[in-house]
Amino acid sequence: MDLHETRNGDSLRISLDGALDIYAVTTVLAQIRPLLASNHQVELDLRGVEELDGAGLQLLMALKSGALALGCKLGISGHSSAVIQALELCRLLPFFGDPVLLSQEGKR
Repeated sequence: MDLHETRNGDSLRISLDGALDIYAVTTVLAQIRPLLASNHQVELDLRGVEELDGAGLQLLMALKSGALALGCKLGISGHSSAVIQALELCRLLPFFGDPVLLSQEGKR
């Protein structure tokens, strides 16, 4: 799993690329948690997430809840088809509350 940070004014965008699975969650959590504590607004761009398992879903939920507790607004964008499938399967789209925009490739 690769993370790329870009700043746009007061907002930090973190792009994730690769598998967000049980093998990556510990590392991703260790990298993102401090960023939530030091920024008021963070966007997770998930368009590069190729695989998302139960551990990855738990991580996203923990990051959303943790950000709220830290006073950080965490948004999720660029939902890949793997992310959409996992969120729909587990009925978690409302939990995150972010608009899901499907690319032409991701439309069913």
